[in-house]
Amino acid sequence: MDLDIRALGRFSLSLGAREELFDSGQTQFSSTVAGGVWLKEGLKLRASASSAFRLPTYTDLFYHDPANVGNPNLKPESAWNYEGGMQWDPGGRFNAGLTVFHLREQNVIDYVQYVASGPYQAANIQRLNFTGLETSVGLRIADGHRLTLAYTGLHGAQQELHGLTSRYVFNYPINNAVVGWQGKLPHKFVARTRVGVTERLGRNPYAVWDMDFGRQFRNVGTSLSFSNVTNTRYQEIKDVALPGRAVVFAVEYEIARKGR
Repeated sequence: MDLDIRALGRFSLSLGAREELFDSGQTQFSSTVAGGVWLKEGLKLRASASSAFRLPTYTDLFYHDPANVGNPNLKPESAWNYEGGMQWDPGGRFNAGLTVFHLREQNVIDYVQYVASGPYQAANIQRLNFTGLETSVGLRIADGHRLTLAYTGLHGAQQELHGLTSRYVFNYPINNAVVGWQGKLPHKFVARTRVGVTERLGRNPYAVWDMDFGRQFRNVGTSLSFSNVTNTRYQEIKDVALPGRAVVFAVEYEIARKGR
């Protein structure tokens, strides 16, 4: 069920609710409420609260190999998310946004290692709370050129693992900053580039630089993409190294269709 309300050209309210019934007879309820108000043209305040859940997968429950062991007694994850923020976009050269959020999770499904040489076993982390801040600024520096800056900071408060090693849950980014640019180049080329710097909990920060170039020739579109230009070695999941430097060239051809 969803309900959207608009009033006086300035206020908005959205309500949502969902009940799911599974074959096992188990039910799960989730809900959302969100509201906003335009203080003046281009400036909006907003707030929301929502609940969510995630059932354990077959892999989480039953999969078994030398490095991973499932757990048939896992409980579903559940979470409440609260956020509030401001969006400013007067339609000129600048725009900006600010969001503060708080996430409360229960029975988070993770894989933990009980001994250093043993397998990772699926388990429920009883309590995991995050408080964070997201901010972004956009600047149109010339016709067809745009610069964006964004930052996210995250603080987590969690159940103590008492020396156990977590594979996923305690690997979250505590600081993440991004600088991006996109614009037009001579001879109808377009380009964009992005540099992201991430610091994960208990680990050293790393930077990843990506670039893209493209041009449209009537029905043919071409693109040249460089990912991880600096060949940074990093892991988003413990012990899973992500790709180094890569180059991809792509061509798209659009077949024009005549009207019937």
